[in-house]
Amino acid sequence: MKVMEFEKELMFKEGDGKTVKSSLAKFVETGFLVATWLALGLYMEIFGPTQKDLVLKLNTDYEKLAFATSGRSVGLFPGCVLGGLLVDRFGQWCHLMLAVSLHIAAAVTFAVPYSPDVDVLWALCFIGGIMESVINIAGQKLILNLWLEKSASPMILLHSGYGIGSFLIPLYTNPFLALVNTVNVPLNNTFINVTEMPYIGHSVSYSNVTQETQIIKESKIEYAYMISAGLVLLHSFSFYFFQIRERKFQKINMNKVLGESVKAKKNRKLIDMVNPATCTGGRTWYGVQIFSLSILYFANAFGGERVVANFIRSFSIDQLQFSNDDASYINTAFWISFTVGRVLFSIAAKWVSIRILILIETGGLTVIAVLMNILAKHNTMAHWVLVQPLGVFIAPLWPSCMAWIDYHMELTGIGMMIFMLGGSVGGICHLRLIGYLYENFGPQTFLYQVVGYAGLALVLAISLNVVGSQHGNRFLWNRVETDKKKSSIISENDSK
Repeated sequence: MKVMEFEKELMFKEGDGKTVKSSLAKFVETGFLVATWLALGLYMEIFGPTQKDLVLKLNTDYEKLAFATSGRSVGLFPGCVLGGLLVDRFGQWCHLMLAVSLHIAAAVTFAVPYSPDVDVLWALCFIGGIMESVINIAGQKLILNLWLEKSASPMILLHSGYGIGSFLIPLYTNPFLALVNTVNVPLNNTFINVTEMPYIGHSVSYSNVTQETQIIKESKIEYAYMISAGLVLLHSFSFYFFQIRERKFQKINMNKVLGESVKAKKNRKLIDMVNPATCTGGRTWYGVQIFSLSILYFANAFGGERVVANFIRSFSIDQLQFSNDDASYINTAFWISFTVGRVLFSIAAKWVSIRILILIETGGLTVIAVLMNILAKHNTMAHWVLVQPLGVFIAPLWPSCMAWIDYHMELTGIGMMIFMLGGSVGGICHLRLIGYLYENFGPQTFLYQVVGYAGLALVLAISLNVVGSQHGNRFLWNRVETDKKKSSIISENDSK
């Protein structure tokens, strides 16, 4: 009897016999999850195109604004803890978590342009960061549960939605941006109706003139934020349907077959959840190594992506003298390339090992970053050309490493929480650093920080592969354990 039950469990690929999710159902749900990342892009990346307008509206400078937007990264801390615990304890309610989180994100986005000062803006970004964490953890867990060991390609595709939302933002924000003109003003003259917008903290003074910024057209970015908030809110309602539909499906029990921990999740204590050995089949030192390197990798990947996303437009205007329109176009081009990168690498993941893939991504990023420092510091054409592959290689860094980790160890909600905490620390550090450098040493420091971020990503990717080669595919070594248990049950039955 035990043998028959065990054989029945092994034949199980999708469910327990009640209702099985078809391939079409999986693709439809994956499509809505991709759209969720599009919504993330709509409400998180609107700060880049509207950065200069926020400086004007809040009467502040880049360093203080960078501090305010870093509230998003601080919010990732409690958001990660909340999301990780919720997903591990109430995994059957992940769709509801997405719906509620998107509701709150929409409300926060709507309120941003009405912030009276940078402190309120920081608080709004903080709440947005909490919601981003919950959305990330719940959404990625749903993808992993849907596709199991085949999740590398869907995971990268999932994150492609973020790029789609992000490249749409400059298209509908541009008509609402302020139109400004920087003029040289003699120091002994006074101008009426001239609004000063400090550039890197103060007016730039020469021997007998100072630069001041005239506002030709007032900013109307509240309409752009309203559009983003409305689209996010509209999408959130779809997950109520998915949550209701989920009741038809039995929770998939693939613990023994496809690499889940032998110990039932619902019986795990908190100490088991945070123990690296829990996710690596009892291999403590192996788990510690992967966790440590992965935290550094995610910190650098997330922080570097924030720097490029938030400062690409400002760098183009301040360093290369782009017009407002041209800066918005290059920002859009970056996000189009970003989306293309995630789609291309999601396709490549079907045939290329995830270990090779992260080396291609980080190696390509490093080459492009070096070329930008050599060629694009003063050359607008080189900047235009190199920004495109920059977006392509930045795009898959986060989802590829998430797929890499799931290939080597069980990725629980608490595990994702820890990695996202690392990402939030990286976001804070990278943004504070670029804010200080940009403010005090000029726009060219943007390129210096990008090349440092790229080089560190390559070193960490190599280190992860060296450690990962110790034990290999977790699905494979768990199947070996399953075969041993099956043989033991058969032997026990024969002896009876």
